[in-house]
This record gives sequence, structure tokens and C-alpha cells, in this order.
Amino acid sequence: MAQRRGRRLRRNIGILGNFAFGYADVAEGIYFTLGLVIIYAGAAATFAYLFATIAYVLTALCYAELASLYHVAGGAFVYARRAFGRNVGFLAAWALLLDYVVTTAISALAAVGYLGYFIPGLDSPLVIGLATAAAIILLMGVNIFGISESAKFSYFLVLFNLAGIALVLIAGYLFSFKSGFNTIHFGTSPTYPNFLYAITIAMSSYLGIEVISQSAGETRRPAKNIPRAVFLISAATVIATLAVSALAVGVRNVQDFVNNPTSVNDPVAFLALALPNGQILAALASFLGISVLLVASNAGIVGASRITYAMSEDGAIPRIFGRLHKKHNTPFISIIIFSAVSVAIAFSGQLDLVAQLYNFGALLAYVIVGLSLISLRNSDRALFRPFKTPGSITIKPFWRKNRTGTEDRYVVPIIGVLCVVADLTVWFLVVILHPLGRIFGSAWMGLGLLIFFAYTRIRKEPAAPKASLA
Repeated sequence: MAQRRGRRLRRNIGILGNFAFGYADVAEGIYFTLGLVIIYAGAAATFAYLFATIAYVLTALCYAELASLYHVAGGAFVYARRAFGRNVGFLAAWALLLDYVVTTAISALAAVGYLGYFIPGLDSPLVIGLATAAAIILLMGVNIFGISESAKFSYFLVLFNLAGIALVLIAGYLFSFKSGFNTIHFGTSPTYPNFLYAITIAMSSYLGIEVISQSAGETRRPAKNIPRAVFLISAATVIATLAVSALAVGVRNVQDFVNNPTSVNDPVAFLALALPNGQILAALASFLGISVLLVASNAGIVGASRITYAMSEDGAIPRIFGRLHKKHNTPFISIIIFSAVSVAIAFSGQLDLVAQLYNFGALLAYVIVGLSLISLRNSDRALFRPFKTPGSITIKPFWRKNRTGTEDRYVVPIIGVLCVVADLTVWFLVVILHPLGRIFGSAWMGLGLLIFFAYTRIRKEPAAPKASLA
């Protein structure tokens, strides 16, 4: 125990590292969702992404306030733990853990899909599954060596991605874009059920902002750097996602995406082929896809290992998950275990199958984060907030008695309420429209709750104190 108290995660990443992790984990979605969203939403694809953007921005603002206030690894687990206690904290963390292992799997799987542009032999599920497993194992090794090494690996690839996607967009809008190339007829093209399904897929393009809170315990000057990174990530991601989706339906016929199966595996490369010098730009887009998707897969490993580290420190799961490497000070046991789970999920080699598992856990956790913001704005109101979400209303708490004789008021942040409404709406759509995600997600949550209640009742140690804010 003395060894555990003496060893902590090191604060050795700055705003660029935070931006790299967050941008990659959010922006990677366009590289594997674009084809599916266009197939279901047709010419209205950009509107599907726009609806998802609203939910994302509201969630990002909640994280900007909370992550700048509580500077420890754990993210939603820490916030929900402080707001509602350990049970709800575990629920949020376990839901996010599902998203992290799926993120690692689906991002590596999609990266291999883009690699198939250069290696035509990567076309069978078995070969794709093996190549994906090798990629995840490589990233697992990088993460064991340390988060600063992981951050360096990430931000060089992210900078390359930003420059490359800008080149593709400039070439597309200058020489190929045609306004009104595909027409929208809501109700028939797309049908309303298909458009709603497209929104749930588009939301996958914006999942991942949580990962920036997982690195809060290893961030230098987190009170300043984390909100700045959140704003930079949000601006870059929203602009890139809406611009790419609008370009896609402005240069290619929607039916091209429906008829060509490669539009699902490497949609941005498929889009680039329709531009001048298409072969060159498609090769560039494939490199971009491989790079940003590998960073996103890496960010999934970071998130899974840090949230389980926080849970083990709190005593919600066995201590072994929080054991740090003697030399590198990384939670290597969690890194190995949950990387293995990601390998198992990805081994099917089928992107569309794994995509159905996405969204369930993250959206459920985001709802809890919005509720936590509302609660903590009142229970921890004395704490200084480097960033506070704009807009709030003050009400009299009719649900509790005021026994002190002083005026009692309850502050309700508007952004928190809107975050809960938006994310809960999309989560219900996922539950209704994604049967595999509903079944797997429910089984995952049930298994987690079983483990949690069993472990917390048989362990002999007292509960760990709440995480400090340092």
C-alpha cells in the first residue's frame, strides 16, 4: 500500500498532447461513418451530422467545466462519484469503458480498411481481423511505455491529418463541388426512420471528448489547458465533419455510395477519387484515415486504462487494475486486459458489425455527466471554476426543507439540462434502432453491475476517500 501511495500518474503532457488525443478520438468518426450516413440519409447527410453536432457541443461544454475543475483521471466516474455516490459513478464509468474498448477496436479496424486501399489482399474478415489485432497489440506496447510517448506518437499524426484534410477540402470545393447535386426529399429520400438511424451513426463521429478528461491527471496546468483543448477540438472537429459531409454529397451521387461497398470501408478515399487527381488524393486520404484512426485507437486504450485506474483507486474494482508499472508509471495491467478485449471485439473483421456496438455506453455516460454538472454546480459551489458553462436559472428547491432559516436557492445550468435532453434522446434512438448494440450493451452493463456489487461486498478494505482535485 505504501508503494501505491508513493507512485502516481505523472503530469507530463501539455495542450498539444490533449488536443491530439481528443481530436483524434472525436474526428476519426468521419472516416468510418461517412459512407453509412450517406447510405441512410442520402443528400441530407450533412443535416444528420448537424443534429449530432448539437448534442456533441453541449456535452463538450459540460466536460470543459468539469475537467478544468477536477484535475484527476477518471472523467465521468469522478464527476458522478462526487455528485451521486459510488453506485452511479460506477455506472457511468462502466458505460464509458464499453465505449473505450469499442473505440479501440473499431478505429483499428477502420485503419486496416484504409490500408486495404494500398494492399488489395486485405479483403477477407480473417485477414482484416489479424491485421487489426497486430495494430492494437502495437499500440498497447506504446501505452505501456508512457503517456508522453503516446502523446508524441499522437500529435505528429494529428498535425499531418489536419494539413491533409485541408488539402482535400480545398481541392474539392474549388474544382468539383456542385451545390444541389443531390436533392433532399424528406419522407421519401431519405425516409424518416432512415434519417433517424443516420443521426445515431453520425453521433459516432463525435464520441470521444471524454478521453481528454482521462488525461487530466497527467496534464500540466489542467485548469487552463483542458478547456482550451476542448474548444480547439470542438472547432476543428465540427468544421471538418460538416465540410467533408457537404463535399461528399456535392461531388458524388448518393447512389454511388449505395452501390459500391468500398464506400463503407474507406469512404473519405472513395470521396477523394471523384476529385481532380483523384488517385493521388485518394492515396492521401487513405494515409490520413490510417493515421487519425490509429491515434483514436490509441486514445481508446488511454481512456480505458485511466478510467479503470480511477475506479481501482476508489475501491470500486480490484486494486490490480490500478497497479502502475515500476519503471513507466503506467497502469499496465488495465492496458493489457482491455486491449485484449478490444482485440476480441475487432477479430470479426467486419466494420458494420462492430459499429452497432458503438454509442450505447458513451451516450449513457454523457447523460450522467450532464446531471453531474447540475448537481456539482450546487454541492461544490464554493470551488473556483476556471471555466463555467454560460447561462443558468435559479429556483427554490421545493423538494427539500430549509431548516436553517436562510434563503436557499438551487442553480440549474442550462447547458447541463440541454446536454441531458440531447444525449438521452439520441441514446433512446440507439436503443430502439440498434438491436445488437442494445443486447450487447445491456449485457455489458449487467455484467459490470454484478461484478461491482459482488466485489464491494466481499472486499475487506474500507472505501477509498474521494479523489483530490490536485
